Amino acid sequence: MARRDLASLLPELSLRRRVTVLVLLASVLVLGTVATLFIPLELIPRGFSEPFLGVYAPWRDAPPEEVLEKVLRPLEEELATVGGLSGMNSSANPGYARLFLRFKQGTDMDVAYREVRDRIERAKVRLPEDVPRVFIRKHDDSGIPVAVYGLTVGPEVTNSYDLIHDEVVVALQRLDGVAAVEVQGQLEKEILIELDRERTEAAGLNIYQLAQDLGGDNFALASGHVEAAGRKLLLRSVARYEDVEELRRRPVAPGVRLADIATVRYDEPEKLYRVRAMSLPAVAVQVYKEGDANTLQVAREVEAEVERLRRNPRLADVGIETLFNQRQIILESLDTLIDAGKVGGLFAVVVLFFFLRRVRMTLIITLSIPLSLLVALTVMYFAGETLNIISLLGLMISVGLLVDNSVVVAENVFRLHREGRSRREACIEGAREIALAITMATLTTVIVFLPASLVEGQGQFFLMRLAMPVCISLLASLLVALVLIPLALYATLPRNGGSGRTSAFRRLHQRLNDRLRAVYDATMGRLNDLYGGLLGRALARRLDLVLLLLVVLAVTGWAFGERVEVVEVQEDEQRGFYMEVELPQNTTLAEAEQFFLTVEKVVEAKRDEYQLAGWFVFHRATFGEIQGWFAPERKGGPTPREITAELLETLPEKPGVRYYTGQESEEEREEKGVFRLTLYSDDLPELERTAAALGDRLLSVPGVLGLRKNADRPTEELALVVERDRAQRLGVSPEVVAAVVGYALRGQSLPRYSRDGKEVPVLVRFQEEDRETLQQLEDFAVPTMTGGVVPLRAVTDVRFLPAPREISRRDRRTARELAFDLVEGEEEATRERLQAAVTGFALPEGVTSGELRRQGMGEDAKGLLFAVGLSIVFIYLLMAFLFESFVLPLSIVLTIPLAFLGVAWGHIAAGLDLDFLGMVGLVLLIGVVVNNGIVLIDYVNRLRHAGQPRAEALLLAAHRRFRPIMMTALTTMFGMVPMLLSSATSIGMSYTSFAIS
Repeated sequence: MARRDLASLLPELSLRRRVTVLVLLASVLVLGTVATLFIPLELIPRGFSEPFLGVYAPWRDAPPEEVLEKVLRPLEEELATVGGLSGMNSSANPGYARLFLRFKQGTDMDVAYREVRDRIERAKVRLPEDVPRVFIRKHDDSGIPVAVYGLTVGPEVTNSYDLIHDEVVVALQRLDGVAAVEVQGQLEKEILIELDRERTEAAGLNIYQLAQDLGGDNFALASGHVEAAGRKLLLRSVARYEDVEELRRRPVAPGVRLADIATVRYDEPEKLYRVRAMSLPAVAVQVYKEGDANTLQVAREVEAEVERLRRNPRLADVGIETLFNQRQIILESLDTLIDAGKVGGLFAVVVLFFFLRRVRMTLIITLSIPLSLLVALTVMYFAGETLNIISLLGLMISVGLLVDNSVVVAENVFRLHREGRSRREACIEGAREIALAITMATLTTVIVFLPASLVEGQGQFFLMRLAMPVCISLLASLLVALVLIPLALYATLPRNGGSGRTSAFRRLHQRLNDRLRAVYDATMGRLNDLYGGLLGRALARRLDLVLLLLVVLAVTGWAFGERVEVVEVQEDEQRGFYMEVELPQNTTLAEAEQFFLTVEKVVEAKRDEYQLAGWFVFHRATFGEIQGWFAPERKGGPTPREITAELLETLPEKPGVRYYTGQESEEEREEKGVFRLTLYSDDLPELERTAAALGDRLLSVPGVLGLRKNADRPTEELALVVERDRAQRLGVSPEVVAAVVGYALRGQSLPRYSRDGKEVPVLVRFQEEDRETLQQLEDFAVPTMTGGVVPLRAVTDVRFLPAPREISRRDRRTARELAFDLVEGEEEATRERLQAAVTGFALPEGVTSGELRRQGMGEDAKGLLFAVGLSIVFIYLLMAFLFESFVLPLSIVLTIPLAFLGVAWGHIAAGLDLDFLGMVGLVLLIGVVVNNGIVLIDYVNRLRHAGQPRAEALLLAAHRRFRPIMMTALTTMFGMVPMLLSSATSIGMSYTSFAIS
């Protein structure tokens, strides 16, 4: 009784202090308007993906085996002790080591960063001295570029680097909020000194000594201070070249200048790759914002500047295409949800008017939606939250739920008013009777989010981000239902049963009301009667009903397991395709360019058929990648896997060319049509031979579409082995041998040259015709300690050794992963054939295979299922506390499995898999399902306390509560219809499975 007296306090207060309530309402409207106008907008909230850090350690020109032993292993051993680490992927590559450290969700990344930095400092004492620095790179979804533009450069442009830098990059860097502008696909121009070998040797010089001399005479150093004329002056020693011509005139030997033995030119370095977009040479410009800058504002200013650049006459031969614009994606994603919310709200109004048949009452209840959303936005704004695709999704969910409390209160007030109660009594008593039930129903939905803090992974983050808008708006709707709805009803209900309308309006309203009542009686009225009859029979044959439900649940579970899979994303709603190509090792860049031009024409010819918005080709001499992305308005058409299969049949065939159907990522995300197997071994050559043999065998299995590219295949490495006895006898240092070869072939960087306010790189090396063959390499002159020179062949032997291009490791074990794309529609049968083939393959000694990884329930999905179980437990405990009974809550909790029937058959009928958002919807569904049960059981309890027999109380409560329950259920379901019919966004986020759930 005390609880009910407490519950009646709010409606009594609203009627007694009406002005106060209206002032508070006005305050909510003002604050909500401010929050709506000024709340920051962003695409993805910080921390959306699993947190991780990247560690990068360059060691110039070191082979992967040396990188593994001397750099990677020491770093792995130290970093393995970092707190919160959930996994480590690493790789040893030519010239650098790379590590990806994955952390558990909720890890304080600032602390993690400091720990990683501390462990790296410990490891540095074990690293080679010429490892200059170890870089730590933070990765965050909120740090993605604001915009990416593709610049297509016409053949008329002769100095594209300076033009793009001066006219595009500098202009974008000056904008407020822009932190950095990165250019990819274009190399910085440099001063290149290419020595003529014959002239150099004729002048008595060698490249090693010349590089040392040139590197020491281009500097500006502070040299202390001197006193002159009674003043203390700073002194600086300067040895700078005024221009390139002065560098050409630089003496290098008696009577010999640099121009006599070398060609000195200022030009772009030789490109070892080609980049093309939309069948034109391309340069990618990425714009990044400052950490605290407003994404939309920065993106808007960048767009305006790019539009100005398009009108720049100096850029007439440079095309600027927008490849990525975060502002457009944010607005598109938000508009999708906002439009769905508008349509869902309209559906809710129609449903309410159909059931209530009162214009003013429909409007009053409908107002609970914007009021509750304004309260949620106000709390989010002052809590420092942003409006993003997740928080807006939470608000969208709330649209269909917010009318529940108001509908139940209004229905109860109307019933009491029709029974003869006064306006005041009906409003207070109607709200008082139902207050406990709607409070309990609201809390059960709110408590669903409590287990999210106890699970790990992306599911935790998603539910926690949904929690604020959903919970705040639901609690606000409870307040609206108990305070504003009674006040509004008090103002609109007639005092003596009359309507207070003019006769003409009364007749029009009565006519519309009669027609709607006739439609209602023919539909929902009959459905209510049918429901009552079925309920009566079910109560009489309860055991038969239980057995029937068990059979239905068993059949549904079997059908769901056979037809539906748990996936990360819906495959058919991916936004593009991606392939990689590997060419023979003796392929030249020119030959590769001609090959990829042919590939490009094939993709371009399919533009309309595939509904492509654009395509991109990148290649080097021996490998490349092809990707295309779909137009935002794409409807239907082949799936990405169907496109890949067709391209494999259409793309040109060439001996030694191998196509890969994707690129393995560090995230190891499970996908529906992919079969994965990991091999482990410390014997790297044996591991590669086993992977190649097993890969070829599995590729021949029927139903396999292709192999995903995991790492470049091993190649042969030319090794110059220094013969120490000969080198010592001739007075040659092994370090000098390595330096001579490196200077001659790769070049040696010299101090930068200042030109027009820019620091220009300087490189010295032999000209190309002097460094093409092995014979020329063996004739290189190596200086001795006595001042003479000897040919390189005198102190070295040449050997060919097999060498990997990359050594991959997973959690400190050398690993080789094989990933196969499967033909669509044959996944399960193909997977079984592959598993049988792997089982029948005899692995060599020392090679082991990891667990066969197949599509299925990932860690995030398991975490969400755990959250489902905990939610049910918490809901039961809450209802037991409020009902003061252990039995009554069971009648509500047992309805939760029945909700799975709709989820399962909805996905089966739609032909969709249950994706990550669908799992989130399943968790939220628990709170929605128990709401209806609580409202019904609460009324049954009150009828039982009034003396009604059990069966009669159940039937009467079901009949009277049918209308409010059906009303709230339909408003929620219709609110999801627009989301169900919407297509995936341009970033591939689909709401279909979520809406079905």
